[in-house]
Amino acid sequence: MVFFYDYNKITLGESSHTGHIVYKHARYRDENDSLRIIFKRNKYNDPRFSHFEAGFTALASRFLRPNLTPKQFLVKNNRQQVVGVASEHVVYAIARREGLGNFVEIRKNVRPSPAESSRRYNGKYTFISRKVTKAEGIPIAFFNQYPPGFFGVLWRLRQEKKIDFDMNSLASVLTSAYSLEEDDFHKGNFGFYIVKRMGADGEQKLTVVFFKIDNDLMMADSVMSRCSSRIVNWRHGEHAFEVTKRDLIAFPRLFDSQNYYWPTSSRFLANPIDNKVYSSAEEIRAFIELGEDFQFQQAKWREFYKHILIPQSIIKQALKQSFDKENAQDRAQLALVTHAVISRQAKLRAVLFTIPEFREFVQTLSAGDIAAMQEEILDGIDEPKHESLLSEISANMDRYKSLCETEVVSGDTPLHIAIRLGDYRFHETWQSFSQFAEAANDRGEKPLDVAVAKMKRTVPHSYRDARQDPYLIIRSLLEQGVEKTDSYRLLNKPKKEQIKSYSFKTIHINKAAVANSTTKLLKVMRGVSEDHSLSLKMKKEISLVCLKKFIDTQRNNPQYEQILLEMKEALNGYKNPPAPELQFIRQLRSHLWIIRKIRGFLGGTATQVAFNGLINDELNRLHPSCFSCFSFFFSKPNHDLVLYNPESHDLSIRV
Repeated sequence: MVFFYDYNKITLGESSHTGHIVYKHARYRDENDSLRIIFKRNKYNDPRFSHFEAGFTALASRFLRPNLTPKQFLVKNNRQQVVGVASEHVVYAIARREGLGNFVEIRKNVRPSPAESSRRYNGKYTFISRKVTKAEGIPIAFFNQYPPGFFGVLWRLRQEKKIDFDMNSLASVLTSAYSLEEDDFHKGNFGFYIVKRMGADGEQKLTVVFFKIDNDLMMADSVMSRCSSRIVNWRHGEHAFEVTKRDLIAFPRLFDSQNYYWPTSSRFLANPIDNKVYSSAEEIRAFIELGEDFQFQQAKWREFYKHILIPQSIIKQALKQSFDKENAQDRAQLALVTHAVISRQAKLRAVLFTIPEFREFVQTLSAGDIAAMQEEILDGIDEPKHESLLSEISANMDRYKSLCETEVVSGDTPLHIAIRLGDYRFHETWQSFSQFAEAANDRGEKPLDVAVAKMKRTVPHSYRDARQDPYLIIRSLLEQGVEKTDSYRLLNKPKKEQIKSYSFKTIHINKAAVANSTTKLLKVMRGVSEDHSLSLKMKKEISLVCLKKFIDTQRNNPQYEQILLEMKEALNGYKNPPAPELQFIRQLRSHLWIIRKIRGFLGGTATQVAFNGLINDELNRLHPSCFSCFSFFFSKPNHDLVLYNPESHDLSIRV
């Protein structure tokens, strides 16, 4: 059962307004305890934002190392309505990570009391030891509480070997913010605490451990740009959060990704006196130098590797903490966010394996490091699923190591890698990496050559996953206009004809053929929406093929006409809201952020028009005089989609 906070058990305290109403000193009281929480009312009075924030926090908890962000859950009133979201205070996460005992507080120079031990560094700051007996006494700090450039102060102290950094936590916080498209990584959400740990030299050293809070603007490009983006971001296009090789190599320095608040990016349009902005040149330089530190580089590769290994089922399980699978609307949102994360992972994979340093890291991981990473990914997974997921992760790690050792060629681009990995997501991959379509690796192979070589080893229709099917990939590349290479030209004529007429077979079409009720047909469509091996455009195309298959096979069904009418209502929502199972059909794919902001998530799409057209054609056939007017409005031609092959009912992909 999913946990949620009971609003009636919250003591609110004073409120503050930071974009929405927040109670930073609230307490949650149940029969056993009283805990500090931070309670936020629904942003814009819309519970959808609370669902997203709680879901993003659950995702972040999976991508981060354990207990580097506090737990967060929805808040419901006595009518089971979501009224907001509440986060435990971060000190409880720190207590789980470190236990209680000795912590260290850092302040501007003060005179400590006689009972306090202290050290002074840099002539400005004092480190004061604290004996902590309960979590709420743990001293924490956020970078906005210090003058600009404070991270640079800590970095210099680390270089002077006066303090140490927990590089694993720092790399985890930074890489997770990047992987999950964080747009709100300002100093008020970036914190640290200090403990004493045994150093490599056998002596205790002050160690700075980093954490993050407030994950409401993660998935900024793929999700939040359609409902809550900054005005200054409206000029962004589809590549604003693109994954690029030079960003990953220089990380955390970003050249291409446009995260609004980021440690190496000055924001000139931000409030000049805003202490949350990274405005100090010294501080920015410190973060750039961090990216050149070998210990950090190894830690960042480890975290990025973990991110691309997290299985889809774990992503979905995390999101179920805030999206109820039994609620159709929640389930549709769960599918939307899951798809966004899986698409992001695919982009990361494609770029990471082009980087020699990352491939070397993968090849040289020790057995102990592999086991530790697997254990971390599977933390909290129930035993029945644990074994199968461990096998899945182990198989992927073996596959990636083999890829690095025997398949990747120097000069491979992300497009080469996506095809080699069997992770080519058609229009999504093309949208991100089409600039590499004619790029050759050091062997002179272009992406089309890689697909042709794979096709020669593959029996047609042997893959159930479109991402892996080289016949489909070759056809897609050619339809995108890539230049035909020698390896393709040397194929015999029957093979070329086979590729030209090749279509994707999917179980969804078979299920549509036997769907003899509206409920069953909606279930088929929901299955399409939740098939995250498909790009959004492919899902829409398959939905049309499924509808055509239903029409061809169910015409003698006594309920046929009623099902068509109910599907029309489910899609368009005349009397009731549109059915969540068909949300993906109305999901917009706008490239410009300002258009996303204006149109939102859902609206009229070419697929919706085509869907209505198929239904109206049938209704006109059954009752021409009754439905011809509807046909006029809903059967506009759509030349961008190849809907189906009338003979085979197989999907013809064009991306």
